Amino acid sequence: MNQPPDAPELQQRHRVARPEEGLLPLAGRRWTGPLAVGLLAFCVAFAGLWIPSFWDDEIATISAVDRTPAQLLVLLQSVDAVHGLYYFLVHAWTSVFGFSEIAMRTPSALAVGLACAGTVVIGRKLGSNALGLTSGLVLAVLPRMVWAGTEARQPAFTAMLAVILTLLLLRAWKSNRVLDWVLYGVCAVVGIWMFMFFVLAVAAHAFAAILLRRRPIATAIACAAVGAGVLPFLLFALGQKAQVAWIENRSLAQTLGTAAVKQFFYGEDRPTGNLPPQWVLAFVALLGILEVGLVVWGLWTARKVPQTRTLVVLCLVGVALPIAGLALVSVVAQPVYVARYLTFTAPAFALLVGLGIVSISARRTWLRYAAVAAVVAVSLVPQLTLKSLVNEPPDTERKIGDQAATNAKAPAAMVFEHDYLRDMTIAYPDDFKNIQDLSLAKSPAESGTLWGENEAVTPDELSGKGTVWFIGDAGDAPDDLSAFASAGCTETQNRDYERMHIVEFACP
Repeated sequence: MNQPPDAPELQQRHRVARPEEGLLPLAGRRWTGPLAVGLLAFCVAFAGLWIPSFWDDEIATISAVDRTPAQLLVLLQSVDAVHGLYYFLVHAWTSVFGFSEIAMRTPSALAVGLACAGTVVIGRKLGSNALGLTSGLVLAVLPRMVWAGTEARQPAFTAMLAVILTLLLLRAWKSNRVLDWVLYGVCAVVGIWMFMFFVLAVAAHAFAAILLRRRPIATAIACAAVGAGVLPFLLFALGQKAQVAWIENRSLAQTLGTAAVKQFFYGEDRPTGNLPPQWVLAFVALLGILEVGLVVWGLWTARKVPQTRTLVVLCLVGVALPIAGLALVSVVAQPVYVARYLTFTAPAFALLVGLGIVSISARRTWLRYAAVAAVVAVSLVPQLTLKSLVNEPPDTERKIGDQAATNAKAPAAMVFEHDYLRDMTIAYPDDFKNIQDLSLAKSPAESGTLWGENEAVTPDELSGKGTVWFIGDAGDAPDDLSAFASAGCTETQNRDYERMHIVEFACP
């Protein structure tokens, strides 16, 4: 008959997957660890966030919040209702701090810091001090989170809210008090108002409760109440689904392939076809292989340790269900999968990577440190493109604005073929303050739109203007340039870019 292992042997086995000793020097201090990791994450996101030009979605934020609350409500009735809560928060922020790159993006960097600090607390509650610190560090340098902290949009806030929601769920599971379930429900509602696909995070919690048999009925009731509370908002937001018509229609395999690369390992989402240099892509692939390998190792080791079951189930479901759900909707209904929409899954993924690192045998502490160092080092390389230190697109709104403001033949007027091409004037108004927009019929605030309303330009408006720039879509022939010919304008330059082309006219 086999004899049960003695206590020291059991302890050694558990130390492999749930080490209580600190992997890092701060592991034994209750609040120092989360605060240190949160501050580090904020610094990683904040460093260089002023370098990239504002891009399309960020400029939509600027357009929306640079108006009165009443005008913002009018806008949300027709477009961008899913961003409404975020817009009102940023409206209050910009009324104090303004619209510079630093001012607009700092809230996201702060949210990243809070998300990483909270991830440390989750890891500590469900595993060990070492797991929490390691997971928080992994999240702090994860390209998806770094991008979220470097853009004036709400993905960083959804990640922060996902962490808070998970902590509230753990508290409610433990206490089963009505107040804790109410707090959970309020946080879930706020998360869905922040971005509608956050509903998938709530659904993941409900599914995890069933698998774990942790207060499944109470969890289901709380989630159902949340669903009832946000249903009117979701129905209203779904009525604006035309605003995501730009998302590329892909097969399920293509969607999952995109998720495999961009969901965590390469965060950039600027609408440009420029691929980063091959050596950067090599590091992106290396990061994916390294972190997925650590996740597999952590899951393999954790199968023998019942104490890790809650962590494993919560995180696996928290990653797999939202990705699978959004991918399925994209294939059978309407394309909606965009990697940044599921940024709230990043903390769960980081916890799984952290589990893999601390699951390395305690007898090989050097290997744990080596794994942490490798993850950090490889994660930093894709950030060269995220921060626009390499491979910045040649037609960013800021670069075009600089050309318009400093060109020896600075245009006296501009004509935009489509209203959305006007985004550069919204992002960098100082560069265009002396340039007349001949195609503008109504401003964004007056028209209740993001980009304003266009009108056809007439020969009389062009006559005598001097240098006039026509801004059109790249690769497409202009709809109608007859007004320029009728006004006697002469084409002097034609520049093609990735997203737009600029035709320069001399209009005597």
